[in-house]
Amino acid sequence: MEPTCTHNIKSLLFLVLFVSLIPAAHAQQIKLTQGIAITEFNYQNEQGQNLQGLKSGSGLAFGLAFHKASLVDSAKYKLDQTPFAIYLGQNPTVAKLLSLINYDLGIQLTQLNAVGDIQNNAFSYQTDYLGLHGKLGVRIPLPWKFSLNLQGIASINKIVHGNQWLMNRYVDLTEDAQFAQVKMIAGYGAEFEKRFSDKLAGFFSYQQTQTMNSNPVGQSTLHFKPTIVSVGIRLLN
Repeated sequence: MEPTCTHNIKSLLFLVLFVSLIPAAHAQQIKLTQGIAITEFNYQNEQGQNLQGLKSGSGLAFGLAFHKASLVDSAKYKLDQTPFAIYLGQNPTVAKLLSLINYDLGIQLTQLNAVGDIQNNAFSYQTDYLGLHGKLGVRIPLPWKFSLNLQGIASINKIVHGNQWLMNRYVDLTEDAQFAQVKMIAGYGAEFEKRFSDKLAGFFSYQQTQTMNSNPVGQSTLHFKPTIVSVGIRLLN
């Protein structure tokens, strides 16, 4: 088995490569977010029994994403003579709907933490997960340059650092199979946005997600259920 450090470096290089391959020619915008992740851990043993005594913990959450504000450019398709552009010109309702759909592709660093105690023995989990995320949203325009963006969210995440404090000692969680497993996380979210100028918009974001993959029946399973509240900016082009 390769050292944990090597795995972490490979994960980081993969994420950087992924983002660099996102085509800039499609006029994506950039979104930056920072917030707090409140995570509920749900651990089940081999018999399917939940571990009692776990309590939610808080950590930081950061995100950087390329944002496509609309699937179609209403001004551009009116000038095109492609079959799809002609179809949209003949079906303004479809064109309007597609103009409201947007998406994000980006990277995130999330601290998924928890605390607890069993038989008066306190313990804690502190982890850092690096991940790739995609969000598909519908932006609803509101008066005074406000909007509400309702999103479906999916991500893949890999632990890059983590410790468990137990019985006055630290345990490296990057070598624990329950934490080292790539975590597939999905859920929903919303962004309440205010456009300040032709170049800048700010927003408050809420998202509720949970891990989707688990081990086969007969093996212990660890699930995360992060709730993330954050603020962010969208750099317009």
